[in-house]
Amino acid sequence: MSRRTPAPWRRAPQEDLTPAARRVIRLNNGFQLLFNLLWWMPVFYAYQRDAGLSDGQIFGIQSIYYVAFCLFEIPTGLAADRIGARNCLWAGAVVMTAANLMPVFSPSCTGFLLHFLAIAAGRSLTSGAASACLYDGLRAEAADAHYLRAEGTARSLGLVAKVVCWPLVGPLMALAPQTPYVLSAAGSLGCALALPRLAPRDASGATRGAANEWRTK
Repeated sequence: MSRRTPAPWRRAPQEDLTPAARRVIRLNNGFQLLFNLLWWMPVFYAYQRDAGLSDGQIFGIQSIYYVAFCLFEIPTGLAADRIGARNCLWAGAVVMTAANLMPVFSPSCTGFLLHFLAIAAGRSLTSGAASACLYDGLRAEAADAHYLRAEGTARSLGLVAKVVCWPLVGPLMALAPQTPYVLSAAGSLGCALALPRLAPRDASGATRGAANEWRTK
């Protein structure tokens, strides 16, 4: 009888992970959690209604958002090939920080439209770049067998964080209605501040290859 090939989703032993590979996984977990923990998500409809928007304006903005997200996928994919995945992650975090603050400073129909357009751009910039950084970082440490588990763990942690944090949105809004947007901006700002330390630059000023995107010396 021939030996059965292990399924790609089977758990890989943790003891073969190098310290650098573990750091890659921790950084990816932190980025996925902070970047995607949008505190305002459960209440954005009520927030926009309180700001004076009609249902037609709210759902019209949502329609534009989904179309924009699809359209942004092409140029942001080209940008990732051009400037590197790590730089795309950094740009996405910066854009998301600005996007999360727009409803705080401009709670109007135009402000919310710009908010969701910027959200679409920020998420498009990071939609494939984070996975690329994780896979290439693990492959550089000969730990690519851990990729599927690491990706799944990061997404699971993000879901758990939403289950734990989103019920707190109501009490936080009772203190200040803008709190969910400020907290979301703080999370993406943390990603933006951390990312420049992840990939050193060479003498020519260009970032190193994707294999070093999540690593430090």
